[in-house]
Amino acid sequence: MVEILRRHVSPDSSRTIVPTSETLQLLATNLLITRQPIYGVGDWAGGYPPDLFGLSGTQWSRLQDDRIGRCLDRLFRINLPDLVLEVVRHVVNEFDLRLEELHNDSTTVSFHGNYEAAQSSGERLRIPTIALTWGHSKHHRPDLKQLLYILTVTDDGGIPIYFTTADGNTTDDETHIDAWNILRELVGWERTRSMFRP
Repeated sequence: MVEILRRHVSPDSSRTIVPTSETLQLLATNLLITRQPIYGVGDWAGGYPPDLFGLSGTQWSRLQDDRIGRCLDRLFRINLPDLVLEVVRHVVNEFDLRLEELHNDSTTVSFHGNYEAAQSSGERLRIPTIALTWGHSKHHRPDLKQLLYILTVTDDGGIPIYFTTADGNTTDDETHIDAWNILRELVGWERTRSMFRP
C-alpha cells in the first residue's frame, strides 16, 4: 500500500520527519481496526512496534494530530480516481477476483448542522468539491442536508471496487455514465458491454 501511495502523493520535502505515505497507511490501518479520532492515532500507534509501519522510534514520537492532518491535506490534492483504480487493480490481481458481473447502487449520507460553506459545489485548492444540500433522502430525513454515495461491488464476494460521492441533490440516473466510464477503464471496454447492472 505504501508503494501505491508514494506513486500518487507528491514527494515529501527534505525536512519531513514522518513520511506522508507511511502516515496515511497507518491512518488507514487505524480506521480498519479501531477508528480512533485523529488526535488519538498517535497514542493508539504507540501500542505497536514502529517498524510494523515502516517507521523509526524517532518518527513514531512525531505522530501528532497536526502531522496526520497535513498528510490528509496532501491526500486531498491527489487524483483520487487514479489512486482508487490502482488499488482496485492490485486487489483484483492479488485475490483473483472475477469481474464478470458488477452491482452498482447509491445511498444518501445525512449531516446534522448547517455546513454553510458547503451548500453548493465549487472548488477548494482548485479541486472540485461536492455540495452538502437537501435532496430526496433515502433515509426519509428531508430535514437534513446530505451527499450522495455511489458504490460498485463485485458479484464475486461483494468486494467494493469503485466508490464516489456527488452533490446531495443529484439523482441516481446522473451518476451511471461516470461510473460506467471508470469501470470500463478498470476491466476493459469489451467486458463492460454486458456486465454492468445498476
